[in-house]
Amino acid sequence: MSVTPPEDDAHKLVGRIREMHTLSEALAATERGESVMVMVTGEPGIGKTRLLEEVCAQAVRLGFEVGRGRGTELEREIPHGALIEALNQTLRLVRHEDLDAFGADVRSELGMLLPTLADGAAPLTTRLEVERYRLHRAVCMALDRVAARRPLLVAIDDVHWADHASIELIAHLIRHRGPRVMLVMTQRPHQTPAAQAVVLARATRDGALISLELGPLTRREAADLLSDRPDMADLYRECGGNPFYLQELARASVRFEAPAAQQTAPPGSADVPAAVRAALEQELRALSSTSRQLLQAGVIAGEPFELKLAAEIAELDEAMAWPAVDESVESGLVRDSGIPGHLVFRHPIVRRAIYDQAGPQWQRSAHRRAAVALARRGAALGVRAHHVAQCADIGDEPAIALLIAAGTEAAPRAPMAAAQWFRAALALLPGGVADERRPSLSLALAEALAATGRLGESGTVLRQALDLLPSDAVAARGRFTALIARIEQELGNAVEARRLLTAALANAAPGTVETAALQLVLAKNQVMMRDWGEAARTATDVRVVARRNNDRRLYLIATATSAYLGQMQCGAPLVEALADLDEAAAALDALTDSEVAPTLLDGLTNVVYAEVCFERWDSAIVHGDRGIRLCRSIGHGTHLAEIMHLQSAALMLRGRLGEALRTIDAAVETALLLDNDPLVALTGATRCWVLGLLGRTNDALAAGMHSIELGGRTPQAIYAWHARLIYGSTLVDAGQWRRGRREIVTAGGDAALSGVYPSILPHFYRFLVDAELALGLLDAAEETTSRIEAIADKTPVLHMRIGDAHYARSGVLLARDEVSAALRSAQCAVTEYETSGTRVDAARARLLAGKALVGAGEMTAARREFDAALATFELCGAAGLAERARRAMRKMDRGATGRSSRSHAAVGELGDLTARQTEIVRRVVSGHTNRRISEELFLSEKSVEAHLTRLFAKLGVSSRAELAAVAAGLRHRPRLDR
Repeated sequence: MSVTPPEDDAHKLVGRIREMHTLSEALAATERGESVMVMVTGEPGIGKTRLLEEVCAQAVRLGFEVGRGRGTELEREIPHGALIEALNQTLRLVRHEDLDAFGADVRSELGMLLPTLADGAAPLTTRLEVERYRLHRAVCMALDRVAARRPLLVAIDDVHWADHASIELIAHLIRHRGPRVMLVMTQRPHQTPAAQAVVLARATRDGALISLELGPLTRREAADLLSDRPDMADLYRECGGNPFYLQELARASVRFEAPAAQQTAPPGSADVPAAVRAALEQELRALSSTSRQLLQAGVIAGEPFELKLAAEIAELDEAMAWPAVDESVESGLVRDSGIPGHLVFRHPIVRRAIYDQAGPQWQRSAHRRAAVALARRGAALGVRAHHVAQCADIGDEPAIALLIAAGTEAAPRAPMAAAQWFRAALALLPGGVADERRPSLSLALAEALAATGRLGESGTVLRQALDLLPSDAVAARGRFTALIARIEQELGNAVEARRLLTAALANAAPGTVETAALQLVLAKNQVMMRDWGEAARTATDVRVVARRNNDRRLYLIATATSAYLGQMQCGAPLVEALADLDEAAAALDALTDSEVAPTLLDGLTNVVYAEVCFERWDSAIVHGDRGIRLCRSIGHGTHLAEIMHLQSAALMLRGRLGEALRTIDAAVETALLLDNDPLVALTGATRCWVLGLLGRTNDALAAGMHSIELGGRTPQAIYAWHARLIYGSTLVDAGQWRRGRREIVTAGGDAALSGVYPSILPHFYRFLVDAELALGLLDAAEETTSRIEAIADKTPVLHMRIGDAHYARSGVLLARDEVSAALRSAQCAVTEYETSGTRVDAARARLLAGKALVGAGEMTAARREFDAALATFELCGAAGLAERARRAMRKMDRGATGRSSRSHAAVGELGDLTARQTEIVRRVVSGHTNRRISEELFLSEKSVEAHLTRLFAKLGVSSRAELAAVAAGLRHRPRLDR
């Protein structure tokens, strides 16, 4: 892109030395391979655009590839409107061989967004709204390929007017910054939508975004801008150092106070001083009527605007249009945009002033003419819908059809734009509330709003549609009530969901299929209220109704739900749930895809969940693949993030950590696009889990902390405990035992974690035991281990839970110096984990067995266990645990070689000492500190202190020095029969 800074005085850059220094340093950092994101903020007219022009020009001089885009006030609903121009400018450099290398999916995504890359692209492989991240990733890949050849600057002006789809893509670029890519944006902070401001503020707080705030020019700088006019002092006093306002008043031939009629600002101009508005109106009045008409049509045509389209909207033939173009350019109100045949307005404030001057009636007629002209040109549906929505009359069937088509097309990658088109179509429906299209269109609108995280608005739309349904439409009313209740539950409003469901069930006919469907939603609500037994009974009641009505679909969903709910309990319900899972999975496998989707996706999701909980990892992975494929094929996004999350958990526990990370990353991106705090907390916590196992401890802890913050907003969510348990376990694994223990014991509402369903607890209790042993809290560790064993006794079909019990018991026994028993428990844990198929956990248990063998002095056997554990950790990619295994071997070797023969002989004469006590005495004789002893023998320092206390009593000594002296034979050996 060729960018040249304007040379006339009106566009010269004055001041801004500090800001340009920061931006120049950012360009230099980008050249070095870094990624820099900058937001320039300030009031209207303060010089943000001019600064952006300057940094773009400097980037071009340095050899950067530069792309520029901008948000526009009057076209905010056009999908990706703020970025299309910038991406077209930069991604034109992507070569065909690059597109081929990206693969068909990426090429389809880019072709959908950018017509210049559409050649040869296949249709989208998935049209799910919640998979918009696939487009975002495709853009990142393409930008990275451009930046690999030349450093890249993407400059986006007026982000406060950017459409929702553009903001989502910008947020993704900030989160996933590529090397040699610089993003510079401008915004008016007071005009930035709240949701957008939150995203940008978070990026600034996290250090991902540099913020530059532009203030007014100094008096000296203002004088330089206006070439020392004699009335400079008056102008500065009136405009307060705002460069655009200064220039506008300076242009006016006569400055005056705006008349009283002009004191009220038109819409969109409230921030502009009345004197400046008056000066602009003076400029416009000086133009011929033909030029004003052309400029008004240019505002309707877009920014920048195509001259031929503007002339067509203004109804000017070529002979009239070109003189008007010349006059408009000479006036300085518009200038060349750099795109052939297109002009750009001097400033957004100028554009707004021209639009307001046109008047509502002319605007409406102009939008109608623009829609007709664009239809003749074959313009995109979204561009045409922008104009149709502003000029159509109620009952205009072609307009309704176009808006519905535009919404349907936009939904997969720009659901907020889709929501606007669906809402506009609803407003045009004839016949008031009776139109039969209203329920389905309301549902489409609600789904589009939900896809952008606007669950409250989505629920409002559904409630309005429910109110319009006749009282005898029982099935339809039940479906809408169930959808509203689901939304309330996603928002964490369990009480409100219960109220809705209770009211609906009170009016429903008992024993019907429609009533049973509502009861299934109630069962999920009962889970939220921690009443797992009642939820299971509700699901059983639904199965009875389904069987009585011979409804195979409802029976399958209820059976899958029973499996999902039953695994939350212990004892007989757990065994019954396993039988339910077998029945539901077999029934699903016997059905074709068309029979499963969309009506049985609920059942499929519950089957995958139950398979994960029943440790059927491979089945969960296979069924997860099917669920993800079906969600994509039919455009059903409700279950996608949940299924991906479950599949990632199965992959992780199976030891396929790289695949697990890719899957959970996709789940997190999906949850972020839904803007659903409970779902982001759930998926983010599991990402913390995977990252921790991969050895990326800092990333894991950051993800875990963020999940806890989000989860705190919805404490009644079904899995509100999930983030705190995983974060606490990760802290324990990182050696932060006290903090980790605190997080775990506070996850479920009380010390017994009664808010967490029992069958999930053993895994996290295991980490609690590790923390308590490390802190020397042996009695607490014993109590926690007993809890694990009590649960394991009631879950005989869950080998991982039984392995957790043996693992925890081994740790406690080892701390008590009962080495042989500890070894047996560790070996039992290995067996149970290997039966379950949890390879990483089995390797952890081998580490524990190796430590027990070291304590018993069996170094060769210990090395075999350490070697086996290390091989598994390396195969799975568990880098942190692999290093732990290497460290254990180094400590073992250091302990074996560091003992003196003298201490061996002397300690050997001490008689009746355990193997652990012997090891400790030998190290005391060698002068080791308690910390070093604890590291070499895999004990906590408090455990070492406890051992020493017992040794002092046993040997009749009172200090480490006396103990060493006794062991070295420097005083008479005490009797050992104490």
